[in-house]
Amino acid sequence: MKLPSPRTGALLLSATSALLNPAWAGNGLNVTGIGAQSLAMGSADIAVPGSTTAVVLNPANLTQIPGSRFDGSIEPFTTFGYHHSDDLNVNQTTDQPYGALLNSSYSTKLFRPDLTFGIGMFVAGGAGSEYEDMKTVFGTTDEYSAIFGVTKLAAGIGWQVTPRLSLGLALNASYASLRQKLYPKTSDAASAFYGLRLDGADGVSYNGRVGLLYQVTDTVKIGATYATVNKLKLEGGELSVNYTAIDQGVVRYGDATVKGFALPEDFGVGIAWQATPTVLIATEVTWLNWSGSANNITLDARSPGSTDPAVPATVQLVQALNFRDQLVFALGMAYDTSPETRVMVGINLARNPIPNANVTPTINLTQEMELNAGFRRILSKHWEISSALQFQPGKSEAARNPAQPFTNARDGYGVFAVLVEVSRRW
Repeated sequence: MKLPSPRTGALLLSATSALLNPAWAGNGLNVTGIGAQSLAMGSADIAVPGSTTAVVLNPANLTQIPGSRFDGSIEPFTTFGYHHSDDLNVNQTTDQPYGALLNSSYSTKLFRPDLTFGIGMFVAGGAGSEYEDMKTVFGTTDEYSAIFGVTKLAAGIGWQVTPRLSLGLALNASYASLRQKLYPKTSDAASAFYGLRLDGADGVSYNGRVGLLYQVTDTVKIGATYATVNKLKLEGGELSVNYTAIDQGVVRYGDATVKGFALPEDFGVGIAWQATPTVLIATEVTWLNWSGSANNITLDARSPGSTDPAVPATVQLVQALNFRDQLVFALGMAYDTSPETRVMVGINLARNPIPNANVTPTINLTQEMELNAGFRRILSKHWEISSALQFQPGKSEAARNPAQPFTNARDGYGVFAVLVEVSRRW
């Protein structure tokens, strides 16, 4: 007896892999900018200091922040046009089109003026998508959903080695959580398909980042940063399998683990040019090693809540993702209209790392072009406010995933977000 079927495993793991690439899509599984300055300039931030989000972007930039500073932001977003279509489902739209990202960070001089300490909490990914009324090939209407979240705590130090050279080091602790529904009310013995629900898989993982900032001339800075791979932990979950069709009801496995999810190592180089006293132009290129971090995903579940011999003692499902590496190009410009006001624009370009053969309703078609704009306004000696707009044009693509129970499938999405940030200096 096949319990669960290979199709079940492929469906579950294809869907859950989307969770690192949430309804909020960016450079692969990463957001394209953190904080108002970074986002408004298209993520051209490696050689552009000024924000305490440097602790997670390029810790060397912390040295350029005088005194102490706090930055806090909220970024509501909507995934307009997020949809799935196939021969059974006509333009199904997600039941979770809205969300928000929250970030906060702080920096201060540490013991002496050439050392700056920074710490911050950032939403690195999350949201996912929900299709609550999907028509299935098994003759049912059921839910196909994926909800994932990654929150990152970053702490780092920037050291101004010389007046021109700064180095930085940061350590990141990432908390990830995962839940998934794959037709949980459906049970079909004829095709050996048994609906699944995964809850409560979570864990903490660690990685590091190093950075450099060098003042080449009075008007030109170069920056570089490298981050190690972050192998996310998803443990201690509960997997429920619907064996109703073989008279076993819903069986819960109390020890479910998902292995193979990771945020990639990356290496980036950026240049910032103060073209005039009021115009700053920044560009960067970043390599994301997806091929070394998003390959095989394995779900293992043990300890079933039934001793009936018809119920498998263990469940193991394996799915190949085969993500491709990315080169991300970012270009941004800032213009100071006055000593108190700055306006910014940016563009971010990158190919989709997800092969077409692995696209599912919950694996997003990640953006290949993003447009950004924003402003910063200094209100007083201690306070400033910033905002940024993020727009990923709507796109759709035929999904040719042979592991999915769909024919003539097509998936698409678009993203619009508004970030508001408040900053305090001491």
